[in-house]
Amino acid sequence: MGFVELNLTGIIQLLNFLILLFVLYKFLYKPFLQIADKRREKIQSDLASAEKELKEAQEMKKQAHDTLESAKKSADGIISEARQKSEEIINQAKVKAREEAEKVLSSARNEIEREKKQALQEIEKRAGEIAVTLALKILQGVLDEKAKREYLINILNKEKEK
Repeated sequence: MGFVELNLTGIIQLLNFLILLFVLYKFLYKPFLQIADKRREKIQSDLASAEKELKEAQEMKKQAHDTLESAKKSADGIISEARQKSEEIINQAKVKAREEAEKVLSSARNEIEREKKQALQEIEKRAGEIAVTLALKILQGVLDEKAKREYLINILNKEKEK
């Protein structure tokens, strides 16, 4: 015969081989394929979950960025408003200070004018008293012409000193 001989040993070996294949398929290959399928499904599920979480993270990042931009705009608006209010307050204070200064100056001018009038009245009163005193002396004939001048100069000098 040739290469292949068919005898009982060959048939038993072939039968053993087929039984081994069946047992391996039933107890090893099939559970292995099930484990591999479960693992593949878990990996796909994990990838899908990771992709979903990545999208959620990107959305949250976008929302945070939008919120930050909104906060910046709001802060800029508040700062701008505060600057405007401070400028208004400063301008109002300047106007009020000018008005107060004008009132003080006006009051001081009025006081100076009043004191000036009072001083002029006092001078007129004293000049009148001096004139009366001089007239009395002249009428009494007590003074001569030279004494009259000296006395008048002395009185005027005393008035200037006051």
